[in-house]
Amino acid sequence: MFKRILSDAFSLVFSSLDVVFRACGAWFLLLLVFQICIMVFVPELTSAGASSTSGPSTSALFMTLVSGIFSLVSSASIGVAWHRYGLLGEVPDLIHLKVGGLELSFIGKSLLIMLVTVAVFLPVGLVAFGLSALIGSGIVAVIIYGAAFIFLVPHLMRLNLMLPATAVERPIGLKEAHALGVGLGWPMIGAGIVLSLPFILASVGLQMILTFVAAGLPLVLIQFKFMLLGLLIQIIVTVLGISVITAGYRLALERQNQGTA
Repeated sequence: MFKRILSDAFSLVFSSLDVVFRACGAWFLLLLVFQICIMVFVPELTSAGASSTSGPSTSALFMTLVSGIFSLVSSASIGVAWHRYGLLGEVPDLIHLKVGGLELSFIGKSLLIMLVTVAVFLPVGLVAFGLSALIGSGIVAVIIYGAAFIFLVPHLMRLNLMLPATAVERPIGLKEAHALGVGLGWPMIGAGIVLSLPFILASVGLQMILTFVAAGLPLVLIQFKFMLLGLLIQIIVTVLGISVITAGYRLALERQNQGTA
């Protein structure tokens, strides 16, 4: 299953790069403009301005909130478009900025998964750190939290199958998604790590090279280069992550159909 998900997700992205930029391009262009505005008008949110302020200003908090909302909405729009392309062959418009009822449902499911994740890990954290304080050893907290993480994460990953189901207008609940994804938690996690890690490492390496090469250039120009590079990496990593869930959902449906045949 791991190899199948890995292969399907990789093929979906790199055989359709034109569709990748259709689904993501307009949103990431808006993100670039947004980041430039932050860099110019709210410099305390950048590394350059962070040292000159004693704490976050009202403007910084407001921009952080707007950034979070923008990220949630754009992720839903991109997610719906990419899932529909991967599962239904529906190609998004050249300028894709669609936010409608389907995208709002997608946001609702995403927030539900986040809420469940917090609800699961919060008591684990309280128990882990409580025992750690009682015994007087931080290693206890690490062991408990690590064991819980290994056990719970694949179960939580299976809940993400609600997202492609919502995108193709076949919504399912938490219980159905968890049952549909039996045995797919770790394969999806593993495929996501294997596909994303090289691009993340490449991004870090290229940023280090850019810092060395552009040492004599103005700081703003260096930051702009970092933003462009970061956006390109974000596009690929974002779509790869969505594709892993798409591939997992397709595989889950195939197994379900074979079981009912």
